[in-house]
Parts: sequence; C-alpha cells; structure tokens
Amino acid sequence: MEIDLSKLRESIPKLRESVPIILGGAIYFLTAFTLLSMWQWIIYALFRTFGIFGLLTFIEEIRPALVLFMIAIIHLPSGFLGGLYAGYKMKENLRIILIYPSVIGVTALAILQIAFGAIDLSLEGLGREVFLPLLGSILGSYLGGYTMNWETEEEF
Repeated sequence: MEIDLSKLRESIPKLRESVPIILGGAIYFLTAFTLLSMWQWIIYALFRTFGIFGLLTFIEEIRPALVLFMIAIIHLPSGFLGGLYAGYKMKENLRIILIYPSVIGVTALAILQIAFGAIDLSLEGLGREVFLPLLGSILGSYLGGYTMNWETEEEF
C-alpha cells in the first residue's frame, strides 16, 4: 500500500496556519486565567478607589454590573492580546480567523472552571459565564487583530 504524499504536503501549510490561532487562544487563556485569579483584588481596589466599597454588601443587586466589569476587565483585554498575536501572524481572512482564538481560549477556560466546579451549569449561568465572556473576547480579538493590520484593511 502506497502513501500519497501530495495530500500530506497540502495539509502541512494548513497546520502551520493554525499554530498562530492556537497560540492566540493560549494567550487568551493564560491572560484570562491570571486576571481571574486577581479578580476579587481588582474589584476591591476599584471600588475602594471610587469610594463605593459599600456596594459589595448588596452583591445580588449589583451582580449584572459585576458581570459587565468582568467582561471589561478580564475578557476584553485577554481577547485583545490573543487577537493581537493572531493578527500579527496572520494577514488574510481575519474576519473568520479572529473568532478562533477566542473560542479556543473561552472553551479551555470553561473546561477548567467546570473541572473545578467554579461554573454554574444552569442556562443563566452558562450565559453569564460562557456566552458573555465569549462575546467580550471576540470583540477584543477583533480589536487586537485589526490593530496589527490597520493599514492593509480596506474601507467598505
């Protein structure tokens, strides 16, 4: 039985193209994991600085605001850094490619949170802890990816 090397050669560039996407997802994951480990300290410092520390006594009432803070402080910058790397390495098809680092990073983060029981598996919990971070990270990824390719993009 003979092996067809032409098919193998065609798949090698595709593998090389996927490495920046996977590394962009890893950058997102590591940044988000680091920021999540400091999340309580960041909120404490932020609320203390603005003199609104007492709001934390009403934690159930301010939970939607905390979710928005989490997206702005953790997932948007993490997506930006992952997209920045992927946009630096990849120059073509950015509209499609920049989604993948965010999906890879959020999926890895969700798997880690599920493994440690730190995620609510209800429909509302998945929306708050998976879907909204995914949207924030995709937005950050596009901002980072197009920052690296600003001059080459055409206006519509």
